[in-house]
Amino acid sequence: MFDERMIQHRFKATSHAAVAGTLLLGFFCMRHYLREGKLPLDLIIVLGGMAVTKLAAMVYYRITD
Repeated sequence: MFDERMIQHRFKATSHAAVAGTLLLGFFCMRHYLREGKLPLDLIIVLGGMAVTKLAAMVYYRITD
């Protein structure tokens, strides 16, 4: 059955997956920084994109709710 609980569970699972992905990406950035002594620009761009998207969604939902 497709109901509100399924939508909420899907939303929460996606949110948790995004947080886990961000933490893992941050780990790879720090590992690269500690080994090479410089930050990997491609990973920093991805982390920045994730942060901007999260903040934009939070602002949008705050305004429309």
